[in-house]
Amino acid sequence: MIHILKNKVEEKIGTKIENRGDCELLSNAILDVLDIDLSYNTIRRFYGIAPSTKPNSKTLNTLALFIGYNSYVHFLQNYNTEDRKTLSQSVFKAANNFSDDEIISLIKKVKRSGDDFPSFVVILVRELLHDKNFKLINKIFNLKELVFNSFSYSEVLFIGNSIGLLFRKNYYFDTVLLQNINFLQCVFLTFVDYSSINGYYGEWAAYINEHVKVKETKLFTTALLAFKKLLNNQKVTHPFNDEPFDTSINPILNSRLLSVKIFTTKEHEILEVLNQYAKTHKKKAGLIDYYFELVESAILTKNIILMKFIIETFKTDRRFELYYQKKHLNSFYLMCAFYYKLIDNKTEKKKYAKLFNIEENWFSYQDYLQILHLVYLYADSKKTAVKNKILNEYLILCKKLNYPYFSKTYLLNYFIA
Repeated sequence: MIHILKNKVEEKIGTKIENRGDCELLSNAILDVLDIDLSYNTIRRFYGIAPSTKPNSKTLNTLALFIGYNSYVHFLQNYNTEDRKTLSQSVFKAANNFSDDEIISLIKKVKRSGDDFPSFVVILVRELLHDKNFKLINKIFNLKELVFNSFSYSEVLFIGNSIGLLFRKNYYFDTVLLQNINFLQCVFLTFVDYSSINGYYGEWAAYINEHVKVKETKLFTTALLAFKKLLNNQKVTHPFNDEPFDTSINPILNSRLLSVKIFTTKEHEILEVLNQYAKTHKKKAGLIDYYFELVESAILTKNIILMKFIIETFKTDRRFELYYQKKHLNSFYLMCAFYYKLIDNKTEKKKYAKLFNIEENWFSYQDYLQILHLVYLYADSKKTAVKNKILNEYLILCKKLNYPYFSKTYLLNYFIA
C-alpha cells in the first residue's frame, strides 16, 4: 500500500517526486496545508531518492492527512479490494428485508469493518429515498457513525455531493431532518446547490436560518439568502459586522461572508475592505479557500477591483497551483480569463481560458459556472453562427435556473465598457 500512497501524494501535488527540489516543494506544501513540518530529507528517503529506511508512523500519517485521510490506518481501510457489486447487493438486501434496527446495526458493523463506508451510506440513502423512508434517513444521520468529524475531507465531499444530487431529484421538506446536525454538515453545507437557490435549496436555507442556532450554519444561510436576493435583482443589505474577519470560522465561509459585504460596499471602499481581510488572514494567505466565493462573485458582478486583488494576492507564489484542490483552481482560472479579457490582455486571457475546464467543477456549481462560461464564450467568439448557438444554450440555462440576474442583456453587455 506504500506505493499507492506515494502515487496519491504525487497526484495531489501535481508532479512526480524525483529530486531534491520536488521533495522541498512537497515539504513546503505540507507545511502550508497542514502546518506540519515533514523535512525534505524524510521525503527523499520515503521516495527512495536517498537511502531508504522504513517510514515511521508520523511520516505515513502526515502523508495520509495531506491527501485527505485521518491517518494511515484510515487510508488503508479505504483502499480495500471489496467488490462494489457485493456492497450494493448487501444494501439492497438490507433495505428490502431488514427492520430499522437491523439496518442501524449493519451500518455500525460496516463502519467498524473498514469497508467502503461512504459508498455504503450513499447507496443505502438512495434506496431509502426511493422508498420515501425519510424517518429512517434521519435516524441514520443521528448516529455517531455519521458525525462530520469522523470522515476525511475527501469522504465528506463524496457523501455530500452524492446524497445532495439524490435530494435534488427527490425533493422532500422534512423539518426534523433539516435540524439534524450531521445531515446539515455532511450534505446541506457540502452540496451547496447553486442550481436550486430559487427551489428546494433556498427553501431549506430559509427554514434552517430560522430554526438552527449553530453559529456557522446561521452565518452560511444568512449569506446564502442575501445572495439569493442578488440573483433575483432584489436589494441586498449587509447583515454582517466583523464575521468575515473571524479567524475561527471556516475559510470558505469567510469568503462567502465577505462576498456579501462587498456587494454592498461602495467602489472606493472595496480595496480598504480587501486589505483588511488579507491582513486578518495573512497566516493562511496561500489558501485560496479564503477567496473561493470571492472569485465567483467577482465574475458575477464584473468587479474588476476584486478580480485584480485576488490575482495579485496569488501571482507571487504559484506553488498553490501544484497542490491545491483542482476544482477550486478551476474557478480561479475562469476569473483570470474574464479579467484579462476585460483589460484586453490577449496573451494572459488565452492562457487562462485554456486552463479552465468546465468539467472540473463540483456538481452543485456546474450550471452556475456554465452560465458564466457561456458569457465569456459568447464575447470571445467571432462567428455569428457560433454566437447564436451559445446564446441559445445560455437562454435555455437561464430558464432552467430562473435567476432574473442572468438576462439576455447581461450576456450581450458584459464585456462592453
